[in-house]
Amino acid sequence: MAEPLKFPLTEVKESGLENIEVRVPSSMFPDVVDDGKLAGELHIKGILTRQDDEAAFDGTVAGAWIIECTRCLIPVSGSFKGEVETRVNIDGGPMDVTEDVRQAIVLAQPLKILCRPDCKGFCQTCRANKNTTNCGHTDEGPSMGRTRLIPRPDKG
Repeated sequence: MAEPLKFPLTEVKESGLENIEVRVPSSMFPDVVDDGKLAGELHIKGILTRQDDEAAFDGTVAGAWIIECTRCLIPVSGSFKGEVETRVNIDGGPMDVTEDVRQAIVLAQPLKILCRPDCKGFCQTCRANKNTTNCGHTDEGPSMGRTRLIPRPDKG
């Protein structure tokens, strides 16, 4: 099977420029999203150019992901777009941007994602989702600080 993110540099050597547009399955990067996963295809688009003795790729990666809400752990869908830039020796064989795409996806992840701006998270007393249940408990102090201490059956 051909490697979809490995680009031969022969055309760039000759013409100095090549447009790149490729779609790859998100399954190429199964573990790149913290507390979530990629969904659908990833769209990589950019330009390969010759710069003296180097080949340069400047482009973007775009796609969708499903990440857990930071406060209540409900899955939240969203889209992202990240910058991909890399340089290699033009005589060094094909350019592989797989790791550069992986890094762009990691850097595009938000530090905190909420299912809605006013997410109430979990009750500190009974661990009920306060967005969907009125358990009657009143939490003392900030309720958002300890939500990651909840044991989850799927992650141990």
